[in-house]
Amino acid sequence: MSTVTECAKALGEAIVASEEYKNMQITEKAAMSDPAVAEAMGRYLELKNRIDSVMSQADADPEEISRYGREMDELQQQLNAMPAVDAMTTSRQKFSELMNQVNRVLEFIITGEVAQEGGCTGNCGSCGGCH
Repeated sequence: MSTVTECAKALGEAIVASEEYKNMQITEKAAMSDPAVAEAMGRYLELKNRIDSVMSQADADPEEISRYGREMDELQQQLNAMPAVDAMTTSRQKFSELMNQVNRVLEFIITGEVAQEGGCTGNCGSCGGCH
């Protein structure tokens, strides 16, 4: 095994051992075992399948698509209001922040440049400058 591969394995193990990852796993399991969350998620996925099916038709009905879209939005709001989903979302965001930090460190080590938060939009007026 090469040194790079060994280091990548160690990094993966450190990520899995991190509090962010552990919390994300716990909150995801809690959310998915909540009957109200499971029911709402099931209905949401059912609506998503319906809208995908309608949109794949050549003569798709825009009103039907719109109706399914509104129902999905309502379900998403209901899901977001559930404490278990809120906790899961928060823990996923914290894990994502950890991964972004890891990627920025790797990019700096490889390129010698500090990545701009949020990345380059291509519009120089939207950031503090490249260098």
